[in-house]
Order: sequence, then structure tokens, then C-alpha cells
Amino acid sequence: MSVNRFTWHRHLRHRFDQVRRRLEELADQSATLLFRWLRGPYPTPPFDGQPRLAIVTVNYSTTRWLKLMLLTLTGQDALDRVTDIVIVDNDSRDGAAALRQALHGRVPRIHWVSNRHFLTHARGIRLGLSALHRLGSQANVVLAVDTDVIFLRPDAIRALLARFEDGAALAGEMRHGLYEVPEAQASFVAFRRDVYARRDIMPWVNHGAPSYWMQKSIRRAKLPVADFRSNQDGYALHRGRAGVMAASRFRPRSSYASISNHDPHFMGVPGGESTWQAVENAWGPWLEPGAESALADRLAGQLGSTSSNPGA
Repeated sequence: MSVNRFTWHRHLRHRFDQVRRRLEELADQSATLLFRWLRGPYPTPPFDGQPRLAIVTVNYSTTRWLKLMLLTLTGQDALDRVTDIVIVDNDSRDGAAALRQALHGRVPRIHWVSNRHFLTHARGIRLGLSALHRLGSQANVVLAVDTDVIFLRPDAIRALLARFEDGAALAGEMRHGLYEVPEAQASFVAFRRDVYARRDIMPWVNHGAPSYWMQKSIRRAKLPVADFRSNQDGYALHRGRAGVMAASRFRPRSSYASISNHDPHFMGVPGGESTWQAVENAWGPWLEPGAESALADRLAGQLGSTSSNPGA
């Protein structure tokens, strides 16, 4: 009898969490669409055929991986084309404040946005895009990248921007069969700012695939989409499930923590786990609590020489 009660309780909890997540999605989707309709699009720099990149990432108590992502980014051979890096912190509880303080004023291209409410990935990206507008960023392409992504090939940024030089409105590693149209996972997807500002293009919303509505509307508008195989071609590697794991540790009452699958998937890349571990081991000392000042020094040395906002 006790086993049956436990099974029934677990079933009810699972259903409750599903309903809660769905209601949260509907609330965000409705509010976001209404706000977009009322406000209209932000003015953005026109795309002149010369892509300039802003990187937007959302930290949700995944600060260790954020540090690793930034460190591997410094190995890119086209850093001069990265104008801004916006970190939206979703009220992290794993020591992110120490990193924010260490970075403050040190790297002009890195901008920190603190979010205390409605802690979803989609809202974080939207806040990051709004920050680019407030900063007067001259970037005309945005790369939305998860904190648990590492850059592997030094030509990743250059190869990605080449897709936009060839006319793409959006680029990412396409997945087929999950939704009505192929979509690039939101962990590594790039898009033109002027395209996102169009009224016929949908915003990022709280959804199982938060950039899917945007991607579907871009395809509906018959704009060019490029399949950029970031993981499978070795440009980058997404660990996966980091936010879910962090939520279960730091925000166990959140609906995000109720997702049962916490295991990293490394995008199914053969040898992905060992590749990730080797990179993490190589940068290990820089990732530990207390190393933030040294980390900021290194980032300042690699990222501090060029900024789209001198004097910002």
C-alpha cells in the first residue's frame, strides 16, 4: 500500500510540475507578444554585409561553465569582430557576484546585466538584446550561446560570420523531426539584429525550444537560414543540462528543477565527454572560487583591446 501511495504521489507531482511549467510558458508567451506589439521593435544597425558580432549568454548558477566559455572564447582568431559580450545573470547563487565584481570596469566589451525576476532563459536573452540597444552597440549579428558551451576550433567565430557574409539571416546546427520545421538548438544560434527587429519575426519566448518561434517566423518570411554544424564539425561543444543541474541544487522549488533529466549529453558528439573534460582540466585553476581576479586579468588581456563603445 505504501508503495502504491508513493507511486501515486510521484505521479501527481509529475503532473503538477508539467502543468506549472506549461502555465509559466503561456504567461511569458502572452506577456512577451503583448509587450512587443505595444512597444514595437528597437531600432537596430542596418546589416551592411560586414557582420559584427555581439554575444549574449544567460547565467543561471552555472558560473563555473560561464568562466570556461569565456576562457575558450579568448582563443578565437576573429575576436576583433566581437563588439560586445552581454552576460545576463539570472539571480545566480553560486558565487557569480565575485566574477561580476572582478570583471567590473576591466573589460569594456563585457557587460553584466542582473536579473532578479522571471528567471527563464528566454527572458534572459530578451534582456540581453535590450541591453545591446541601451549600450548603442554597433553589432549587427547576435550569437545566443549557453554558458555550458566551449569554443574548440579557433576559426569558429570567423566561420560563423562567413554564413552571414553569404546572406544568411540565421545560422545554427539544425535539428530535424522535433518540430514542424527544422530548428537550431538555442544553445548556439546566431541571427541578424535587423531581422529580429522586424514585426513579422517572433521574439524569444519561454518554450521547450525558446528560439523556435523566432526561427519558424524567419523561415515563414523565406529568409535564408544556414546550417552551421557547431558541434558536429568541432567548432564548439555544448555540454547540456547544466541549468537543470544547477536549478536542482540552488533552486529546488523552481519548475526548472523538476525536469528529471540532469545528465549532460554533449550533443551526441563521439568522444564529446572526454573532449570536454580535457578542456576543463586544462583551464581548471582559473575556474575555482577565488581565481576571479586572475581570470579577469586574462580576459582583459585578450578582450580588452577593442570595444564597440569606447569610454563605456
